[in-house]
Amino acid sequence: MPASQAASPSLESVSVNAARELAEALQTIGIKLPSVRGEGEVNGRAFVHIGGCAADEASALARWIREHR
Repeated sequence: MPASQAASPSLESVSVNAARELAEALQTIGIKLPSVRGEGEVNGRAFVHIGGCAADEASALARWIREHR
């Protein structure tokens, strides 16, 4: 099948890959959000559930964002 006719990745695989990418990127700055996971599709779009985390992790992420904007 020509590349132009290849099937698009499912929204499930897109969300799982995005969750993995986010978790890996956060780990590079020392942050681990244990609830990050791909959730498939919500309203026709791939969805990543970020979930909850410990307060110190949230503060570290907020600090990193402020320092790097």
